Amino acid sequence: MEKGKKEKKAKALWPGLAAGTVLSAGIYLAGLLLLGLLLTKGTIPERNAFPWVGTLCVLASLAGGLLAVRKTAWNAAGLLSGVLFALVLLAVGLLGWRDGIAWLGHGGILLLCAMSGGLAASLLGGRRRRKRK
Repeated sequence: MEKGKKEKKAKALWPGLAAGTVLSAGIYLAGLLLLGLLLTKGTIPERNAFPWVGTLCVLASLAGGLLAVRKTAWNAAGLLSGVLFALVLLAVGLLGWRDGIAWLGHGGILLLCAMSGGLAASLLGGRRRRKRK
C-alpha cells in the first residue's frame, strides 16, 4: 500500500447503533423531564402534552439516528437505531404498566414516531459529497 493513501477502516455497526439508541433515550428522557416541568408550571396546557411528546420522540430518534449513521457510515443505521429506540420504548412500556400499552391509543403512535425519526435520519444522514477542485 502506498504511503500517501490512507487505509479505510470498516466501521463497526453495533457500537454506532448502541450510541445512537442511548443518545435517543437520553434526549427523550431529558425532554420528558423538561416537559413535565413545563406542564407543572402551566406553561404548556395539558391538552397539548401528547403532540409535544410525539415531537420529542421524533427529534430524539432523529438525533440518535444521525449519530448512528455518522458512526457507522451506513445509511440504514439511522432506521435501525430508530427501531432499537422503539424497542426500548416498548420494553419500558411493557415493564412499567400492569395493564399494558393502549395500542390503539397513544402507545402505537409513539412507536411510529420513533421509527419515523429513524427513517428521516437515514434519508438525511447520507455521505457528504466532496467538493471538486
